Amino acid sequence: MRTIKTTFDTIWQSRKAEVVVLFYILVVLMTGLSLQSVDDLIQGLSEIFTTSGVLITDYLVIGGVGPAFVNAGIVALIGYILLILNKVQFSGITIAALFTMLGFALMGKTIWSILPIILGVYLYSKLTDREFISNIYPALFGTALSPLVTHAAFSFNWGITGGVLVGVLVGLIIAPIANHSFSFHEGYNLYNVGFAAGFVGLIFINVIRAFGYDLDSALIWGTTFDTYLRGFVIVLFLSMLVFGILISRNEKEDYKKILKEPGITVTDFINVAGFGNTLINMGLVGFIGIAFIELLGGHYNGPTLSGLFTMVGFASFGKHPLNILPIMVGVWLGSLFSIYETNAPGTVLAALFGTTLAPVAGRFGPFVGILAGMLHLTLVSTIGVVHGGLNLYNNGFAGGFVASFIIAIRTGIWED
Repeated sequence: MRTIKTTFDTIWQSRKAEVVVLFYILVVLMTGLSLQSVDDLIQGLSEIFTTSGVLITDYLVIGGVGPAFVNAGIVALIGYILLILNKVQFSGITIAALFTMLGFALMGKTIWSILPIILGVYLYSKLTDREFISNIYPALFGTALSPLVTHAAFSFNWGITGGVLVGVLVGLIIAPIANHSFSFHEGYNLYNVGFAAGFVGLIFINVIRAFGYDLDSALIWGTTFDTYLRGFVIVLFLSMLVFGILISRNEKEDYKKILKEPGITVTDFINVAGFGNTLINMGLVGFIGIAFIELLGGHYNGPTLSGLFTMVGFASFGKHPLNILPIMVGVWLGSLFSIYETNAPGTVLAALFGTTLAPVAGRFGPFVGILAGMLHLTLVSTIGVVHGGLNLYNNGFAGGFVASFIIAIRTGIWED
């Protein structure tokens, strides 16, 4: 009887997550559709679709707020539909994947460039006699390498066909690499596919360079959207708190269970404390992200919204206020004692995305977490050149090395 009740509760939590996540995807999509005329939307989307998309490319600058939001909403909706068609039960990792797709479609992923990679993972599953559902998360997160598709098509002038073929090839190899790379950081880097994508990008860019092609990182960074976007994300995250409180009205005390978790992969906060409390955690983490943008003097644009949405997504799968704050403080302190300016794009993004190292602070304490944040800033600021900006999850790539470095030293000292 208890097993039946547990199964029912799990399904019910999943259904609530399905509805609420779809609501937020549609909010972004409908907001984008309402901001500009149809002609402006089509023109803006055309600009976004034909832009390289390598780090850092702000789609709000390239195509406008409306087209960028429409692109983000549809990209996330594609991921959502894939999950529904494959009958995936919504959980923490599901929410993390969709919000990450939503965020990065404001700075590198497009409706068309994600499809070849997903197709490649599907073909890999068929070739290895596996169900696609077993590789669906590497497929969704693997779209981190979407800039390789668009850059091949438009910057290398290989055309749409060339870009698609490159994307399919990426999809064929990202899943096995992601499964293997987990052992390197032992779950202390939440953006595991970002770590794997860094290696794939490194291989591809050097093979491409061997044939005389090259690319430079971009820095397209919007500074004129602060007022509107600040208000938008405040309302969005406030609604998460309100919905979470309403959904968990009889279970609010369970939120403390989330704060006690170190957040090491795999930690599903829906299983730990229910979807309502997870939603509360998502809202709180979002507001902490906003607070740090204000503290660092950053701007609200495509890349910073990507950071906020990714933080919020992973607030269902490992991140909470107590384990992200030391990392973010470490990045801030690192900027004060280094050559990296506090309000520079790289520093702001390191503070937001660097929370991939939240499990380090959760497991080893705030002091080690602060050190991890400081180290992360120095590494992530330079490591992008290794993959040429082709891996959108650059912080996941850097985070894997930082996590492994700290784990090896800290565990060795502890065991001694």
